[in-house]
Amino acid sequence: MDFHRVAWLCTFFCFAQVWSLPTRNCILRKDLMKKTCTFIETAGGLFPSQCLDDHVSISFPQTVFESSNRLQVTGVEKAVYQTLQNIDALFENYTVPDQWDEEKIADFRGIVYRQIEESKCIMSKSEAEENFPSREASLKVYFEALSSTLKEKDFSFCAWEIVRSEILRTLNFILKHNSDIMYESPQL
Repeated sequence: MDFHRVAWLCTFFCFAQVWSLPTRNCILRKDLMKKTCTFIETAGGLFPSQCLDDHVSISFPQTVFESSNRLQVTGVEKAVYQTLQNIDALFENYTVPDQWDEEKIADFRGIVYRQIEESKCIMSKSEAEENFPSREASLKVYFEALSSTLKEKDFSFCAWEIVRSEILRTLNFILKHNSDIMYESPQL
């Protein structure tokens, strides 16, 4: 009888310990964002010189990722989340060049997807919601320009290099200017 009680108590405490572990959901993770940058940067290397003539000017929506006060932080978090979704959609809908490192692109896409899954509840936050629609509209224009570049240049290697450099610029800007809204990997 005592053995059953001890076994029951051990089971109870084990489950209590597991359920009480922190599950840091609804956050943007700096370590994953850094890995995302590394994979997209190293997948193709430096911007190819043969693509310099093809380079187009795409207006970068810098203000989307900036906040002037704490009330705008949720809008920025939502913009970062939306950016990850837009990046995922670009790579989901179109085939990337063969010249890129296939394994690094797979890792890149996997980490983008993981970030989306781990932070999807950001979109249900309601604080400072009034400034998100303008951020969302700017992001839509930006990613439509990236998509149009791919289409206009017939999904060429250089078109993808332009898009890759824009994505890298976007992710680096997010990292540099929004470290206060991102967290390092949770320590368990």
